[in-house]
Amino acid sequence: MVYSYRLFDGFRVRGEGGSSVTKVSVEPDESCESALKRFKTQCEKVGPLSELKKRQPDEKPGVKRTRNALVARKKAKRRERLSD
Repeated sequence: MVYSYRLFDGFRVRGEGGSSVTKVSVEPDESCESALKRFKTQCEKVGPLSELKKRQPDEKPGVKRTRNALVARKKAKRRERLSD
């Protein structure tokens, strides 16, 4: 079993052969949790998510406040459901 992660065209992964796919080979006796952990670690080393965040366009202050307010409401609802 091989987990793979293909990056979209804006990014290229540096590594073996300059391919744009991060792969993790799973041994037959290895648990899925440990394989997934290794896969996430490799993806973090490559850095596509941090690169993606850097390339996000800037937001207007009003749009940012609105988005943050929505996120705060969702968190409050989630906390309320979990506390019951």
